[in-house]
Amino acid sequence: MPKNLNYPLASFQKAYELAEAVDALGGSCSIENCAQKMQRKISGGFMVIISSAQKFTLVNSEKGIITISEEYKLIKHSYTNTERIGLLQKAFLSPQVFSILYEKFKGKELPITMLDKILIREFGIEENTAGRVAGYFTDGLKTYNLLNSANVIQTVDEPNVPDSTSTKNEIKETHLVSKVEQQPIEKELINSTDTSFTNEKSEGYILQLSGPGINTKINIKDEEDLQILEAILRKIRKVLI
Repeated sequence: MPKNLNYPLASFQKAYELAEAVDALGGSCSIENCAQKMQRKISGGFMVIISSAQKFTLVNSEKGIITISEEYKLIKHSYTNTERIGLLQKAFLSPQVFSILYEKFKGKELPITMLDKILIREFGIEENTAGRVAGYFTDGLKTYNLLNSANVIQTVDEPNVPDSTSTKNEIKETHLVSKVEQQPIEKELINSTDTSFTNEKSEGYILQLSGPGINTKINIKDEEDLQILEAILRKIRKVLI
């Protein structure tokens, strides 16, 4: 095992607080302004937090200027809480040592009492810091739902970050379906297998749909009404698959 792997000397929580401070200052600021924002002195300890925030891919730091990263922006602007947790997990596991430990024990019980010794012997981490690093790793796993009550490391999927096109389509579908949901629902329930069209020359086609979570009548007069119907069918298809 290589001995020059990177690892944080500050917790993910402190690193994230630093990124939030930089974000509050416009997304980019000097080390001095960041320290002032966090009500801290510029010291060795503060510089360790900056270094750790870099290892967690939350900020970039160059020539005395700290800038929030694209990874932090994704976390901040997550569409759902599930996506946010997934992105936080990914950032937490960014340091090489954390990533290797996660892969090594994924799906297995984490040997918490021996973790500092593993860090010393297998990763070459100094004895006076190994316990602290082990604590940051264990606490982060618990905080971001990566360690269950039996101390088994959970397997998680990569966060699914939708692109702009799929996001626009999803928003459009949600809007179209909501228009249907706002229509009055027939009082008489229709059998879930009963779908019928009635051709009315003056009114267009009438479609009746009934099933789990839906009981409605759609009056199809123009192309926009067809788009509403297609959006509903896509929602139903997602449930069935």
